[in-house]
Amino acid sequence: MFLHIQPEWQVVLKQNGLDNYQALLSFTNDCCMSSHTRGATWRHTLSDGRTIFIKQDYFTKIAVACRYLLRGKKPLCNMEKERRAFALAAQHGFAVPEVIAWGEQRRLGLPHTGVMIMLPVDGIPVDRFAADPKNKDQAHAAIAKAEHTLARLQDCRLDWKTDCKPEHFFIRPDGSIALIDLERLRQRKRPLTQDYRDRQLRRFRSLLPETFRPPHQDHPHATAHGAAFCTNCSRDS
Repeated sequence: MFLHIQPEWQVVLKQNGLDNYQALLSFTNDCCMSSHTRGATWRHTLSDGRTIFIKQDYFTKIAVACRYLLRGKKPLCNMEKERRAFALAAQHGFAVPEVIAWGEQRRLGLPHTGVMIMLPVDGIPVDRFAADPKNKDQAHAAIAKAEHTLARLQDCRLDWKTDCKPEHFFIRPDGSIALIDLERLRQRKRPLTQDYRDRQLRRFRSLLPETFRPPHQDHPHATAHGAAFCTNCSRDS
């Protein structure tokens, strides 16, 4: 088990009782942003008024860890995957949340639980921004910026799979785009095929507010909910 806290945050997290692994893993409050059987995300205001997000992995599936081992890769908990994905995206010039603390607990050499603390992104998800009548004059430009950001990810061979949703693209006060929820982002060895790129773009557009969606286009490899791509849609998986 380990927990790393960025030096400039060690004092304030200690003052708030959030400087040890078990405290972070068991943390709860009244501001749960998302929750499922394997983990949760909490919004929390520190004693100095600053806001943080605490993300938790309660367990890591053995089957997932074994798949990594079969590929000759070190298995990681979801929190560590996302932290590395943030760093990868940042290396390519994309704006992502700042991670100020992270940790992982392993059993028998395999990932078990994980924790991470992030700072909030100053902005609004593109779908919410576009849906707000106050932004009707800027909505199309904001969507275009998000689509351009998706194209840049694809150019960098960064595959976000089916997580390229409008809710994960934040329009910031200066008009730029920041990305959140990068747990599934992967660097591919070879370029994504044009067909795969097009389907990611269609998925993004299909989840925009209805007035901004293009005419529906079915894809033979999509599920009924449009949530899955076929396994051969990119040249490298």
